[in-house]
Amino acid sequence: MICLSVCVCYLSQAQELKQTTYYMALPSVSQAAKSIHSGAVKPADDDVMNSIADSMFTENDDTRPFYIFLVSKVLYNTKDQQLKMSLGAACRRYIQNNPDDAIQLLFSKTVKPAYKEAWAIAIANDIDANCDTVLKDCFKQSRLLALEMCKSENKDQLEIIYNQIRSRLHIAFR
Repeated sequence: MICLSVCVCYLSQAQELKQTTYYMALPSVSQAAKSIHSGAVKPADDDVMNSIADSMFTENDDTRPFYIFLVSKVLYNTKDQQLKMSLGAACRRYIQNNPDDAIQLLFSKTVKPAYKEAWAIAIANDIDANCDTVLKDCFKQSRLLALEMCKSENKDQLEIIYNQIRSRLHIAFR
């Protein structure tokens, strides 16, 4: 009985992405997010995209995967560098504070593998743009914060993302 309870608790934390039609029907998903996902609206408004990026931090376990997915999709598809920088800051903050949720979605079979790279590029650009000291130290700080918050079973996958970030920053392995 205890094992079953532990399994149910663990699975209830899961960030599995459901079919996007599910999220499009939810009244708790913002109309702006639905419009951006469907392509009816381009993600050009910084306030709207910042609101969507902030929604990754929602306590609503049901909608959180969709917002992480939508940020990933926009990061991958947009050519707007200012938008990428804004989302990069949110992605860095998110992966440092909630690495398990990000890992679970980014490594999901239903998400394009290129989205992991889009996150790595965006986070690397944010570290590069906002580092006031030695770039290697800023990278290490971000990585250590994320590792500290990460469950042990997800650390290998987190390291994959941070290796992509390190490569993008041209920081040598040591």
